[in-house]
Amino acid sequence: MELLKSYFLIYAPLAMGVLCFLYYKIAKKYNISDTPVSRSSHKNVTVTGFGIFVIFALIIYNIVYPNTLNSFFIIGFLMISIISFIDDIVFVKHFIRFIFQVFALTLMTLELPFNYISVDKIPLIVAAIILGIGVLNAFNFMDGINGMLGLNTLVILISFWWLNNNSVDVNGKVINFTYNHFLYSIISGVFIFIVFNLRKKAKVFAGDVGSISIAFIIFYLMLNLIFKTGNYAYLLLFVVVGLDAGLTVIFKLLLKENIFVPHRDFLFKKLVHVGKYSHVRVSIVYAIIQALISIIVIALPLQGKLPAQFSILFIFIVGLGAAYIVTRNKFTKKRVFRYNKEKYNDDDED
Repeated sequence: MELLKSYFLIYAPLAMGVLCFLYYKIAKKYNISDTPVSRSSHKNVTVTGFGIFVIFALIIYNIVYPNTLNSFFIIGFLMISIISFIDDIVFVKHFIRFIFQVFALTLMTLELPFNYISVDKIPLIVAAIILGIGVLNAFNFMDGINGMLGLNTLVILISFWWLNNNSVDVNGKVINFTYNHFLYSIISGVFIFIVFNLRKKAKVFAGDVGSISIAFIIFYLMLNLIFKTGNYAYLLLFVVVGLDAGLTVIFKLLLKENIFVPHRDFLFKKLVHVGKYSHVRVSIVYAIIQALISIIVIALPLQGKLPAQFSILFIFIVGLGAAYIVTRNKFTKKRVFRYNKEKYNDDDED
C-alpha cells in the first residue's frame, strides 16, 4: 500500500485515462448517447455519461487511501451518482431523482463539522439541503455547452487545492478542509474530460452522472471550507455560474414560466444560441471571469472579518447581477423590467 501511495500522482491519472477510454468504447458500442432535440445546445449525437470518471476518481482514491473520506459522504455520493447514471441511460422521473438528491444531501450534511447535532441545527441543515439542490441543478445545466462544466470545475478545484495548502486561521494555524490526493484524483479526471469535451464538436458530455456528482463534491468541499475557515466570501468561488442560474430562475418565475421545463434561458446559452458566440469562447470567458474573482477573494485578508466578508459578497453579487441583466437584455426580447407589458414566444429569440 505504501508503494501505491508513493506513485499515486503517476498511476492515478493513468488508471483514470484507461478507465475513461474503456467507458468511451463501451458507450459507443451500446449507444449511450445524447440525441439532440429542439432545445439542445448541440447538433450531433454525442456520447454521454462520461462523467462516470468522478466515480472512478473516488474509487481509485479510496482504494489507496481507505477510511479517509466520511462514510455518509461516500454513501450519499454513490446514491446520487448511480441514479444520475441510470438517468443518462434511461429516463428517470424528476420526482425520483429529487428524492435521491434530498436524501444524499441529507447524508452529506450529517458529515459537516458541526460541534454536535441538535434540534437547533435543523434549520441550518435544511438550508444547506435547499442550497445544495440549487447547486446540483446549476451544474447540471452547464453540460450542454462544450467546455463550460470542465473549465469552471477546474477553476473551482484548483482554488480549493490552493486554499487547502495555504489557508490559516486568525492565529496563523494551517487549516486543511480536505485531502490533496482526493482533489488530485478529481482534477485528473476533469483534465481528461476537458480533452474530449472542450472542442468545436464535443466527443463526449459528462451527463447527469458527471455534472451532478461534481456539484455534490464541490458543494461538500465548499461547506467544509466555510465551516473550517469561517469565511463566507468563499461562496464567490462559484459565483459566475451560480448567479447565472439563480437569476435565470428568478426571471422565469417573474415571467410566470415553468422552471422545470428544459430551456435556453441561461445567459451562457443565450450567448451561444442568440449571440452566435462559439461554445469554447463562452466557456473560456466564464472560466476566466471566475478565475479572476477567485484570485481576488483568496488574496483578500478576510479571515475573522465578518463585515468585510459580507461586503465583498454584496459588491460582487450586485456588480455581476447588473452585468448579467444588461447582457441578458441584449440577447432577449423578454426584458425583466417590462415582463407584464409584452409577451413573446421563446422561439423568436433562439
